[in-house]
Amino acid sequence: MTSPDAQRVIARDGGMEVHGYAVASGGGRVYVVWEVASGRRRQRSFKPESVFVPGTALPWAGVPIPVGQLSGPYRIRRR
Repeated sequence: MTSPDAQRVIARDGGMEVHGYAVASGGGRVYVVWEVASGRRRQRSFKPESVFVPGTALPWAGVPIPVGQLSGPYRIRRR
């Protein structure tokens, strides 16, 4: 997956739920970027089984990021 193909997703990990954009995948991880209310952008990797495409039962409620601003490059930190 490349940044121009960014998909709106909902990612869950423990008690955290992120509504953002899947901008890349690899190494068994999906990389998600989202914007918080202050306007800052966050990024994190999630296990694929924790990332969902939103739908009627689980609507996306994130802060929209223009597609042109999702083209990276993103510095993904490896853990």
